[in-house]
Amino acid sequence: MEFSSRARQRHARLAGDRREQYPHSLQFYLEPPTESISLVEFESFAVDRLRLLKVIENLGVSYVRGSDEYITKLGAELRKLKFPYRALVEDDYEARRKDHISHFILRLAYCQSEDLRRWFLQQEMDLFRYRFNELTENLMQKFLEHVNLSFEAVNW
Repeated sequence: MEFSSRARQRHARLAGDRREQYPHSLQFYLEPPTESISLVEFESFAVDRLRLLKVIENLGVSYVRGSDEYITKLGAELRKLKFPYRALVEDDYEARRKDHISHFILRLAYCQSEDLRRWFLQQEMDLFRYRFNELTENLMQKFLEHVNLSFEAVNW
């Protein structure tokens, strides 16, 4: 582990080079991450995302998905977790990086059986739906253009 300012500058340059990897805060997770991360960071990302998906699962059982009450409760619970669950307006590289890497960590962990895959996909779809609906109309349109979908964004 390096603590020198030169190491921090090198890391900043590397991070700066990767910022183009996440032009939009919402992702389809098409490309797996290619960077090296520490075991501590790996574990932390996995645990945080699993907590996030468990909250989504629990609320999906207790409330009708998409209802106002569900959305309100989900928003409150997700704020408590302090996970980058929202499609962020600002350019927050670290939040986008954590979102991307943690998705692939759990994707790998939950590919072992059909039941695990189904559970993972359901929670990720619910998270995506929530995050997409939280976007402004302008950000929705930018996301759709980014992923080459030619639809016009409409808020419900």
